[in-house]
Amino acid sequence: DSVPLKGGRGSATMVQKCKLCSRESSIDILSQTIKPYNAEDSEKFKTIVEFECRGLEPVDFQPQ
Repeated sequence: DSVPLKGGRGSATMVQKCKLCSRESSIDILSQTIKPYNAEDSEKFKTIVEFECRGLEPVDFQPQ
């Protein structure tokens, strides 16, 4: 899903507004970077997705 950004600056996968300063931050999943993680990739590090982050920093990711 995609959510429009404030001010018509495009859209992002997740938009969050700060409760203290009301600043809007966003994370967008770059769909062209999504790669499968198969059984042969087990026990190896592999990039499975890339994010474009503006004002947020992911600290945990649970692909479901």
